[in-house]
Amino acid sequence: MQRCDPEVEEESRFKPFLSQGFASVAGKEDRVPITILRDTGAHQSFMLDDVLPLSDKTACHTDVLVWGIEMNVLWAPLHRVYLHSPITTGPVKVAIRRQLPFKGVSFILGNDLAGEKVFPPPEVTDTPVAASDVTEQKATVFPVCAVTRAQPRKFADVISIADTFVAGEQKPCVGVKDSVGDKCSVLNLTPALSGDVNKEALISAQENDRSLSPCFAAVAMAGESILPRFFLQDGVLMRRWSSDQSGTSSVTQVVVPSQHRDQVLSLAHDAGMAGHLGVNKTYYRVLRNFFWPGLKKHVAAYCRSCATCQLVGKPNKPIPPAPLSPIPVMSEPFEKVILDCVGPLPRRKAGNQYILTIMCSATRFPEAIPLRTVKAKAVIKALIRFFSVFGLPKIIQTDQGTNFMSRVFAQVVDELHAKHVTSSPYHPESQGALERFHQTLKVMLRKFCLESGKEWDEGLPLLLFAIREARQESLGFSPAELVFGHVVRGPHRLLREKWLSEAPEEPCSVHDYVSQLRDRLRLAWKIAGENLKQVQTKMKARFDKKAVDRSFQPGEKVLLLLPVVGSSLSTQFAGPYSVERKLDNSHYVIRTPNRRRKTRVCHVNTLKLFHPRKQNTTAHSVCAVATLSAYKPSDDGLSGKEDVLGSGLKNSVILNDLESFVAELPEAAQTDIITLIKDNLSLFSDHPRQTTVLCHDIDVEGHKPIKQHAYRVNPLKREIMQREVNYLLEHGLAVPSASAWSSPCVLVPKSDNTPQFCTDYRKVNAATKADSFPLPRMDDCVDRVGSATYVTKLDLLKGYWQLPLTARASEISAFVTPDHFLQYTVMPFGLRNAPATFQRLMAKVLAGVPNCDAYLDDVVIYSASWSSHLQTLSTVFRRFEEASLTVNLTKCEFGKATITYLGKQVGHGRVCPVTAKVEAIIEYPVPQTRRALRRFLGMCGYYRGFCKNFASVVAPLTDLVSPTKSFTWTAACQTAFESVKALLCSAPVLAAPNFDSPFKLEVDASATAAGAILLQADQHGVDRPICYFSKKFNQHQINYSTIEKEALALLLALQHFEVYLGSSSVPIQVFTDHNPLVFLLRMQNSNQRLMRWSLLLQDFNLQISHKKGLDNVFADALSRAV
Repeated sequence: MQRCDPEVEEESRFKPFLSQGFASVAGKEDRVPITILRDTGAHQSFMLDDVLPLSDKTACHTDVLVWGIEMNVLWAPLHRVYLHSPITTGPVKVAIRRQLPFKGVSFILGNDLAGEKVFPPPEVTDTPVAASDVTEQKATVFPVCAVTRAQPRKFADVISIADTFVAGEQKPCVGVKDSVGDKCSVLNLTPALSGDVNKEALISAQENDRSLSPCFAAVAMAGESILPRFFLQDGVLMRRWSSDQSGTSSVTQVVVPSQHRDQVLSLAHDAGMAGHLGVNKTYYRVLRNFFWPGLKKHVAAYCRSCATCQLVGKPNKPIPPAPLSPIPVMSEPFEKVILDCVGPLPRRKAGNQYILTIMCSATRFPEAIPLRTVKAKAVIKALIRFFSVFGLPKIIQTDQGTNFMSRVFAQVVDELHAKHVTSSPYHPESQGALERFHQTLKVMLRKFCLESGKEWDEGLPLLLFAIREARQESLGFSPAELVFGHVVRGPHRLLREKWLSEAPEEPCSVHDYVSQLRDRLRLAWKIAGENLKQVQTKMKARFDKKAVDRSFQPGEKVLLLLPVVGSSLSTQFAGPYSVERKLDNSHYVIRTPNRRRKTRVCHVNTLKLFHPRKQNTTAHSVCAVATLSAYKPSDDGLSGKEDVLGSGLKNSVILNDLESFVAELPEAAQTDIITLIKDNLSLFSDHPRQTTVLCHDIDVEGHKPIKQHAYRVNPLKREIMQREVNYLLEHGLAVPSASAWSSPCVLVPKSDNTPQFCTDYRKVNAATKADSFPLPRMDDCVDRVGSATYVTKLDLLKGYWQLPLTARASEISAFVTPDHFLQYTVMPFGLRNAPATFQRLMAKVLAGVPNCDAYLDDVVIYSASWSSHLQTLSTVFRRFEEASLTVNLTKCEFGKATITYLGKQVGHGRVCPVTAKVEAIIEYPVPQTRRALRRFLGMCGYYRGFCKNFASVVAPLTDLVSPTKSFTWTAACQTAFESVKALLCSAPVLAAPNFDSPFKLEVDASATAAGAILLQADQHGVDRPICYFSKKFNQHQINYSTIEKEALALLLALQHFEVYLGSSSVPIQVFTDHNPLVFLLRMQNSNQRLMRWSLLLQDFNLQISHKKGLDNVFADALSRAV
C-alpha cells in the first residue's frame, strides 16, 4: 500500500478549479505567470502581495472588509492590476494578502470578477470622500433617518386612500400586535375578597348598624311564625326571599351592614366575572345572596357612578343632542368664508394630493384648489389668488388644524384685518355647509374617475361648474346666480339655443345693466335669505324633537368624547375633566391637564356629566406617618458614589480573621500577606486619618458668597440627618460654622435603598475655578497591568475624607441642615475639583514606586514574580504610613492572577477584549418593517463617505424600501445587513480614543430605550465613533416624562463611557435635542430620583448643545433598536 501525500491529494481535489494565467501592472510588458483558483464561494478576489511590484500608483487607497471562515472581519487593501486568465481578462481590482490558504495558488478568482451574482463587500477609505465620488445612491438611502414626533404620517409604510374614490378589495392589516399588556389580574377579585371579615365581625357590624334596626325589629315581631321574613341564624341577621317570577324555592340572604355594602356591589358589578352589567341584572345578582334596606336604590347609584361604564357608555344610549342653534345668515357675499382641507388623496402626475376648499357662507359658492401640500404657506398662496378675484372677507372660519392655527396664518389674517373664527374640536357641524359639500365633491370625483379614467385633479374644474350651476336646496337659487346675478350659460343653455335658434338679447346701456343687475341680486339675496330662514326653522323643529337642553356649572366633572388615537373614525370618552367656564348655551371651556392643550373649547354635544362615586364615610382614626421615598436607585441602573457614612464591614473585624480573608492564596503567599499586614497595623484603623501631604482648596475667584436655606424634610429624615451630623462632629470631620456660605444637605438612596447623607454643592461648583490636573490614561494603566502575573488592588478608606481642607475651603464648604450649621474640615464628596486634588495626592505619595499605578483611590500593584510583588507592596505601605493614609481592607485584593480594573479583566498576561464598545451595533436587530429599515439605512448612511461602493453594498436593503415591493427578508438582505454592521464596527469608521483630545457625546431617548454614541474628531475634522451604547428602559422608566428620559439617557451614557470620559481634562460636549442638564440643575428637592441624578452629574464638566432630531442620527437609531 502506497502512502498518500496530503499536498498531492489536496491538489488533485482542487485541480478542476485551477488554471494558469498572467498578472501585470502595466499590461503586456511585465506579465508574471500565476496559478489561479476559481473559488465559487468567495465574494472577493485575492492576490499574493509578492506576485507584482505593487506601489502607490497601483493602490486604490481603499480597503475591503470581508468575512473570514471563522466569521471574523478581515482587512485587505485594494490594488488595480491587469489579469489575463481563461475566465476573465482586463484591468481588475483585487485585494492583497500576505498569504493564501492554498499552497501553490497565487490568485483566488472570486465572484466579483467571475460570478454573475455577488454580494459586494464594503470598500472603505481612511478619509471620507465627497458625495460626488461615491457610487451613485438610490433616493431611498437617506443620510439621516431620525423619526420625530411630527413625522409618523410622513414615514408611514403605505399611505393610500384610493378607496375613497375607487372601490376595491379591502385587505386586512397584518403584523399589528396588541399594545395592551397583561397589566392586571383578569378576575379582579382580590380587592373585594382581601378583607379580614369573619362571622363574629359580621355579627358585631350588624348589631352596630342603625340602618338595620327595622330588620331586627321585624325579627322580634315575627315571634313563632313558621316562615318569618327576617330571622337570626347562629347570631347572623338573615332574610328569607322568593321571586314571584321564578317559581323556585325561597333563598336566604345575608343582611349586609353599611360598611361592607360597597364590597358586595364591587363583586356584583366591577369584578372580572361580573361584566359591568346594568342595574337590573346587578340587582338580581346581589339578591341571590345578600340584602339590605334600599338595595335597589344603592345598586342604581353604584352602577350610575361606575367610571368604566361612564367612559365606555352604551351604544343604544348616545349623548342627547342639544337644541339646534341655526347659523346666522350673512348679508353680503364673501363677507364670511369657510375653509377646510381634503386629503391626502392619491398623488397625481402634477404632484397634487390635497384639496383646499373655500365656501361663501351667504351664497354657498364653492371653490376647490388642488395642492401638493397643505402647509400654511401653500394654503396662504391659494387664498391670495382666491381673494384677488372675490375680494377680502371680514370673517374667516376654519377648524383647528395645525396649518390654520400656525403663526404664519394668524399673521396673514391679521394683515387682512379679518376675524379668525375656529370651530370647536370634533364638532364638524359648526361648518356643516362645507362638510356637506365635501361629501358631494368626493362622490362626484369618484364617478368622474371611474367613468373617464382620468386623474381627479383634471376633472375638478368641470365638477365645480356643475355644483355652482345646480340649485341649492336651502337657498332656492344656484350659487352662481347669487354671485353673478344671472343664470350662467351651460350645456343645457347651449342645447336650448340650438333647438330654438333664439336670437341674442338686445344690448343695453351700462347704466341700465348695472341697475338691473343690482335689483336682481338684491331680490335674489332677499328671497334666498327668507328661504334659508324657513329651512332652518323646519330643520330646528324636526331636530329638537329628540334634543335635550343640558347645561353644566363651573367646577362640575364631565366626560369628553374624543377620537381614538390611531383611528380617526373611532371615538371614546376621556376624563373626567372640570368645567372652567361657560361661553354660551352650547360651548364650554374644559380643563384638560393631562393633555397637550391644558384647556379647550368643547361643544355640549361632546360632553356628558360624570357621576363621581361617593366614598364610604365610615370614620377611621388618622395619624401622620413620615416615610422615606420608595424610590430605589437600582431601578435606574445608575451606580452611586461610595458609601460615606455607612456601617460597612470594619477593618478590625477582618484583622481578627485574616486567615479567612486570604484563604484563596497559596499557603506561602498567605503567610507573607498576613505578616505584611500585621507589620503595618496602623494603616488599617476603622476611621480615616488625615494626610499631611497636601490640603484641598476651593478658588471661587472673588465670587459673592452663596447662601442657601436648608431643605424641608419630614421628621424621619430629620432624625437620620441628626444622626449623620453627630457622626461628623464626633470624628472631627465637621465643626460648627459662622461662614457666609451655606449649601443645603439631602438624603439620597444608596444602592441598598438606605439613605446617604450628601451636600448639594451645585451652585458652589458653578462658581469654582477648574483644576486641570490630569488623570492617568486608562488604556496605559490597563496595558501595564495586563502583562503582570501577580496583581494587588488597594482601596483607601473614605479616601476623600483623608484630605484636609484649607481655611478658605472649609468656610466655602459650610452646609446647613434643619438643626445645624457646620463646615467640613475634610474634603467632602461632590466638590468640583475633588478628583483632581485626590489624584495629585496619589501622584505625590507614590512617585517613583515601580510597578504601581493609581487611578484616584484605586491603587494597583503588578509584578512578574512574587518576591518583587511583596517588595513593591511593602514600599507602598511605607509610603502610605508616611503620608498618614488609611487602607480599606474590605475592598482590597492581594496577590490575584486577574482582577477587574477600570472596567476590564486584567492580569495573568492578558487583557480581555471589551466587546461592549460595539455591542449595540452587533446586537442591532434585523429590521422588521420598512420604517425600521429606513432608520437603519439612515444611521449607516451617515458614514457612507467611508465606503466607496456603499450603494452597491446596501442595494438589497434599499430595494425593500419601496412600498411597491413585498417586504421579504432574503439571504442577500442578511448579507448586506451584516456587511454594513461590520463597516460600523471596524476602522476607519470606528476609531481608537485619543485622551489628549476632547470627546463628543450624542444622546437620545425614545419612548422605550436610550441610545448614545461617543465621538472624537480626527485630524481631518471628521467625527469618528469611539463606542456605541443602547439600553432598554425598565417598565417603570417607560412612564417617565420626555425630559426625565433624556436626563436618564445622559446619565446612563456617562456611566457607560466613564472609562473614557473619567480621564478627560477638558469639557465634554454633549449633543441632544433636549437640555436635561439645565432641567436637573434647576429642579428642587421635591423628587428623590432627580436629586440623586443631579448629584451624580457633579463629577462631569459638561457643555450641552442642541442638535436637531434629523441630525442626531446614531443616538436616535440606537434608542429605537432595543
